Amino acid sequence: MFALTRILVPTNLGDPSRAAIQYGVAFARQFGAQLYLLHVLDGKAFDAALETERVLEVLSAEGGDSAVGNDPSPLEVARNAARHELERLLGADDERDTRAEYLLRASGMAGPADAICACARELGVELIVMGKHHLGFVEHMIAGSVAERVVRHAPCPVLIVQSPEREFVVAEPAPASATL
Repeated sequence: MFALTRILVPTNLGDPSRAAIQYGVAFARQFGAQLYLLHVLDGKAFDAALETERVLEVLSAEGGDSAVGNDPSPLEVARNAARHELERLLGADDERDTRAEYLLRASGMAGPADAICACARELGVELIVMGKHHLGFVEHMIAGSVAERVVRHAPCPVLIVQSPEREFVVAEPAPASATL
């Protein structure tokens, strides 16, 4: 039997990622799985996002003061920063139905593909759904693509959604109402 309980959708907030999110939501609903949206930033952007989130949390604390024992953990700060970036990608119903969790990771020296695969291993996901940009020949030869690297190193199956993609995900029809 094939069952999915955890689905990871890495996103760079572009159009291919948005298409992948639609697929991730559809699979999560179909299988009752939890959806993880992951945004990977380079080290400097990651540090800036965390620092911005820390400042916002301190300002929103009671009276603007943060007690020493009440400082959020680095993990909480990263989740809150990710939420600010990613919460616009899902509607409230999709977020609730998929028990969506927002993650932010630094890419490190190995690049975003390594961060995506590491996150998938840590979470024990059964499926990664990600978008793929069309690269030019020279760009492909020099850098390859993040999606290709994830496919080669992922600990689970990877579904690649091309952009623009075929519209396989369709809205569910409204239930037929009984008329007399």
